Amino acid sequence: MKEASLTTPDSISKAALPTLQSIFGDEKLAKQVLSTAKRISKKRTSSAMSGTSHSPKKAKTVPINPGQELSSADIEASLALPTLSLTSRDGVEADINSTILYTNRAPLVVAFVVQLTKHTMPNQPLSSRLSLAQAVMSMGAKAKALNLGIQSGKTAEEESWGEGQPSVRIMGRKIAVMRRWGYDPQKNEQAPADQGTIKREECGQEFTPTPEATSPCPGPKEDIESQETVKGDPSTPPGSVSPNSQSNQHPPESDAYDPPLWALNPETISKTPLYSTTPTSKTGLPNGLPIFDPHSARNYMLKSFATSTSSSPPPPSPAKTSKSASLAKEREAKENNLARLLHALDLVFASWIDTIGPEELDRRAFGWYSKVRPSVEAGREGWGGKGDVRLADLMNLRR
Repeated sequence: MKEASLTTPDSISKAALPTLQSIFGDEKLAKQVLSTAKRISKKRTSSAMSGTSHSPKKAKTVPINPGQELSSADIEASLALPTLSLTSRDGVEADINSTILYTNRAPLVVAFVVQLTKHTMPNQPLSSRLSLAQAVMSMGAKAKALNLGIQSGKTAEEESWGEGQPSVRIMGRKIAVMRRWGYDPQKNEQAPADQGTIKREECGQEFTPTPEATSPCPGPKEDIESQETVKGDPSTPPGSVSPNSQSNQHPPESDAYDPPLWALNPETISKTPLYSTTPTSKTGLPNGLPIFDPHSARNYMLKSFATSTSSSPPPPSPAKTSKSASLAKEREAKENNLARLLHALDLVFASWIDTIGPEELDRRAFGWYSKVRPSVEAGREGWGGKGDVRLADLMNLRR
């Protein structure tokens, strides 16, 4: 075949049957080879022609094995979200404006916070923004469930778990955080083993983030040189998240050094041990940290944004489609919708940030969310309910 220059599926698909028959010495085998080559060549051609300038790009993620030690860059890559190509701006906006999502409110909150903090807290890597987003959504859902009587008791915050920690306020929600000393999202070196430590801070007051300050203290010098888990009372005996933590060995940058953050999960603090001997979890993050897992936020968004069928009936399904193929198509459609939603949010926040600043942008964000969120029934009947989200309404919020 090499002598006949038949070295690729495309060249074989264009060969004459007698030529292949002379090579293989069998007519049936020659027909099979020709048929296979034509099928492969046709599939490749169809794939190349189907692409458009505004097609959503799948997130390229790094596969993670349990116990695998990852670099900071690998952790960030494992959390990549689907994006849209910027080749054609008009095509992108037309595609977004024609999209109507079918979803519930919680994942929309997560998407809002992920893109909002991209502009209000620009020094925070994607892992931190996802953790903060999961915190805002989870704490809001918990408060709503208690208000509706779906759950009873007190929240972990009301029981004072997490007091003494620094905090940030995002979309009206106060989030306790921990600093991830030594974590550089750009580095290909192994991420610090503790990935952050719960610590009491002398200046542990609430603050609103700005581009210049995304933590309540100017720098690492103001940290008390101990690692503590705090349950309200300042006299609580000190204890560390990781007995081998190196968090107090702060980087020698300037006092304005601004480390990434984890959103602290007070429910986890109150219910689970703070340290596990297993160094890393199945997500590549160290076990034992009472934080909101960024992978949970990412996975939640990836599966939550279906295409609405309210404006037009769904297309007829092919007569013969395997269940796995149908699920793959549905999953791809949801990821594409997420890419459109995140791009629309990015356009909205980018249009305002330079004019009103991060504090005002954060203040307005919840009102914008309320305008575009799906309509559901009031009370318990609407708990977890789904509805339409028109991305054209979101795009209209741009300045």
